[in-house]
Amino acid sequence: MTDGLSDTLAEAVATPTPAKPKYDCIVLGLGAMGSACIYQLARRGASVLGLEQFDIAHALGSSGGISRQTKVMPYLGGPYEPLILRANQNWQALEKDTKKQVLHRCGYLQLAVNQHLSSDKETEVELLDESTLAHRFPQFQNLPKGTNGLLDYHGGLLRSELAIASNCHVALQRGAHIRAEEPVIDWSADNSGVTITTKRGKYRAKHLVIAAGAWNATILPQLRDELQVTRVSLGWFAPDSAESFTMEHFPTWFHKDYYGFPILPDFPGFKIAKHWYGDPTDPDHITRTPNLADEHLLRHYLERHLPSANGTVLAFKVCMYTHGGPWLDFVPGQQRVTIIAACNGGEFKFSSAYGEALADLATEGKTELPVGFMALQ
Repeated sequence: MTDGLSDTLAEAVATPTPAKPKYDCIVLGLGAMGSACIYQLARRGASVLGLEQFDIAHALGSSGGISRQTKVMPYLGGPYEPLILRANQNWQALEKDTKKQVLHRCGYLQLAVNQHLSSDKETEVELLDESTLAHRFPQFQNLPKGTNGLLDYHGGLLRSELAIASNCHVALQRGAHIRAEEPVIDWSADNSGVTITTKRGKYRAKHLVIAAGAWNATILPQLRDELQVTRVSLGWFAPDSAESFTMEHFPTWFHKDYYGFPILPDFPGFKIAKHWYGDPTDPDHITRTPNLADEHLLRHYLERHLPSANGTVLAFKVCMYTHGGPWLDFVPGQQRVTIIAACNGGEFKFSSAYGEALADLATEGKTELPVGFMALQ
């Protein structure tokens, strides 16, 4: 689901450019956060190396499954407001660089009982009363009495795998080096820089960014007791009428811990998932095969509230959340090492802004983006 970029990237990393004696920065992990960071660093002209233990834009971490939600409304007036606004600007910049659409503003519909518009800033949000909601989105059935909708027109979906591939593609074009299928064995820091040891060799840089997602505790064992990785599942179902669930007729949505996506032009099926803690797991030993419990969890909602989407299973994807943060900061005691960790399963939409903040810290030692609340104590 990378619009051909995966093949281009595979060719590029199959015959990598010889390593430099020393880089300005090494980015460890090229998922959502690491790929956004290497993109930002390369755009600035920094000498940067990205290391990924799997393929580029793989589906084994926390960003697989084609799409992720984005929205603005829930963050207005809080610490995330400037970050989501900056993230959306950065997504548009990435699209300009690649000529590929990552952000689809098909809307975000939040369902709950007796909601109201709480801010003058919500100029792009429409309040749908019960009757209007039923008329506009009759796909939803048997909603609790008093349920209304807040429709955020700045919301929609992000093509997650395409975004990661796009970040890496632009980075390569701007001179970055990328190594795939190269797990890190160890790293160390001294007064003049950092040394990273992999199964293929050693690399040297002025700064290290750790963005290993569910594997962060492997890289930083001191965080092992602070991080909890859990298993969650995503499902795609065949609705009775596919047309009524396309992006032209149906938004992304959230209701009672469940959320979903419209059908995409290039992938059949109505996608639904549950935003919950998940089942504790280990990223290297996770059960990736879907099971009946995964299916029952999602059909529970479909049967009650989206019966016309409760059709044949078309696909399932196992994903991971990492709980404990979110953190974006220097590693304690290490002014040459920064980390982003424990994004709790809901931060992909911010990754383009987080990548900018990580690049700032790596090159300037500070950032103007308001990420102080993500400090690692």
